[in-house]
Amino acid sequence: MSTARPDDGPRRTSQTLSRGLSVLKSVAHLPDGGTAHQLAAATGLERTVVHRLLNTLVADGFAERTPAGAYRIGPEARALASLAGPSVIDFAQSRLQVLADKYAGTAMLCLAETDAIVAVAVAVPTNADSHLAYRRGSRHPIDRGAGAWAVRAGRPPVDGEPASVATAREQGWIIAHGEVEEGAHAVAAPVSRGGDTLDACAMFLSHRADSVQAAAPDVVVLAAEVRAHALQAG
Repeated sequence: MSTARPDDGPRRTSQTLSRGLSVLKSVAHLPDGGTAHQLAAATGLERTVVHRLLNTLVADGFAERTPAGAYRIGPEARALASLAGPSVIDFAQSRLQVLADKYAGTAMLCLAETDAIVAVAVAVPTNADSHLAYRRGSRHPIDRGAGAWAVRAGRPPVDGEPASVATAREQGWIIAHGEVEEGAHAVAAPVSRGGDTLDACAMFLSHRADSVQAAAPDVVVLAAEVRAHALQAG
């Protein structure tokens, strides 16, 4: 006879569903589509598992194959996104462009995955001769760099976290230099507060330290605007 406690149910999760959602998120972060090999690398799952999950997502309309054989978001996923109105990405994109043009650098909105943060919206300056080149789908390690510290600062505190994370949480932003790319300066601000919404950050990057310093207040404002939009949409 079962003796399950009343609170057992909510603690149970479906490993298959979790893996499927991980694959779907990775597909969504690759605007030009991703191969099964790329998606396996992004999720840390075996390629045979990814193939099986992709077949299910395609069959149900949440993913589709491109003519080149990659996988991208399918009609069912696009339909669900349209029900929520303007997406966070759409909301952020024009604001990122203003930031990029104002300070002549690259502005990004990044979401967290298991071991990386992924650029889901990117704006580059229209009035600068050169800038740091990033695109949607660019990945940054979760263990270093302003973006990583900011994302982790948006989560509840944990024992043993790096001092940079605590600093970012306390002041609402963090600046780093050369931690991900040599010569690059970056400032980032967490979108979430205590894990209440998107596991994300707003970020500005430049070869110039003075531009990054000057952009810091606007990056904080942008992160707050994205947070408010995400909370309202949720």
